[in-house]
Amino acid sequence: MTGQAQSRVPSGFTAPPLPMRSLSRTPDWLSAYLFLAPIAAVFAALLAYPLADGISTAFSNRMIGREGEFTGLANFAELLADPHFQRAAWNSLVLTIGVVSVKLVLGLGCAVLLAQRIPARGLARALVFLPWAVPGLIAGLSWKWIFDEQSGVLTYIAMSLGFTDRPVYWLSDASIGLWSIGLAMVWHGLPFFTMMFLAALSSVPSDLNEAAAIDGAGPVRRFFSVTLPQMREVIFVTVMLSTIWTFNSFHMVFILTGGGPAMRTHILPTLAYEYGIIQSRLGLGSAVLVSVIPVFLVLIVLLTRRMLKTDN
Repeated sequence: MTGQAQSRVPSGFTAPPLPMRSLSRTPDWLSAYLFLAPIAAVFAALLAYPLADGISTAFSNRMIGREGEFTGLANFAELLADPHFQRAAWNSLVLTIGVVSVKLVLGLGCAVLLAQRIPARGLARALVFLPWAVPGLIAGLSWKWIFDEQSGVLTYIAMSLGFTDRPVYWLSDASIGLWSIGLAMVWHGLPFFTMMFLAALSSVPSDLNEAAAIDGAGPVRRFFSVTLPQMREVIFVTVMLSTIWTFNSFHMVFILTGGGPAMRTHILPTLAYEYGIIQSRLGLGSAVLVSVIPVFLVLIVLLTRRMLKTDN
C-alpha cells in the first residue's frame, strides 16, 4: 500500500509553501499604527500632555502651590488691558522682524562672499560658523560682559574713539536696550543663515549663469535674475524657521536684561516667566504663551506646506 501511494506522486513534484496567514491578513494601516505606537506614546507623554496642561492652566487662576479654579477668559481679558503685555508683544514683533531681516541680508552677503575663491576661504568659513557652535547661555553671558557699562569692550571702544566721554548704558537704558539684545541675537543666529544660503548657492546649476553671461548679463543681473530665484525655497524655509526661533527666544533677553529696566525690554516668553514664576501666577503666565499659539500655528502650517511642496 505504501509503495502504491508513493507511486501516485509525480516525480519532480514540489509542494507549494504554506501561506503566512499572520502577516498576509494584517491590514497595512494596522501594521503602520503598530509601528508608530511607541513614538506616539512618547509624544503624548513628553509633548502633548504638557501642552494640554499649559492650555488648561491658562483658563484658571492656578498659582504655585495652589491648584486654582476655572476662570474662563479672565486671564486673557486681563492681558488685553495690561500695558506690559502690549509692550512685550510689540517688542517681540519688532525684535523678530528686525533680527530676521538683518540676518537675511547679512547672511546672503556672507554666503556670496564665502562662495568666491578668496584667500583663506576655509578659515573665513570656520570663523563665520563659529558663533553657531557657542551655546546660547555662553553667548548671552559673553555679550553681557561686552555690554557692561563699566568694563565692557563696547564702552571702552566708544570712549577711546571719542564717540562719548561717559559710560554707555547698553542694557540698562530703555531706549537702546532692545537694540543691544537684537545685536547679540544677530551675532548668534547669523551662521545659520550663512550656512543655509551657502549650501543653496552650491546647488545652483552653473550652466544657467553661463547662459546668462553669454546673453550679456553682468554679475549683479545674474545674481538677481538667475541665482536668487533658484534659492527662493531655501530662503523661505530659513526665514520661517528663524522667525519661529526668534519670536520664541528666551535666553538672550533673560540673561542680558531680564526684561528690565522697568519691564521695558520684555518679550512674550520672558513676560510669561515673570508672571508665572516670579509672581507665582501660573494661570496668567500660561495665558501669555497660549495667546501666541495661533501665530505659531500659522507659521508652522506655511512652513510645512512649503517643505512638502519642495519635496514633491
